[in-house]
Amino acid sequence: MSELITDRAEAMLLGYEDSEPVVTKPVPISRVATAPARTGDKIACSWCGSFSLPGPGCDACGSPLTT
Repeated sequence: MSELITDRAEAMLLGYEDSEPVVTKPVPISRVATAPARTGDKIACSWCGSFSLPGPGCDACGSPLTT
């Protein structure tokens, strides 16, 4: 199919066999380094008051924790 479709409704009616082939490439997946273990005394969240282990965010509400 060589003509450009600009109408969304017309594009939805285009049959699978009429569409152009799409070449896909595999995406490389790399392993993420494991996070260090969260240990230590629990600290209080300044937003919700819940106690969480030290880390980037509160276990209860997800707010950033300050140490």
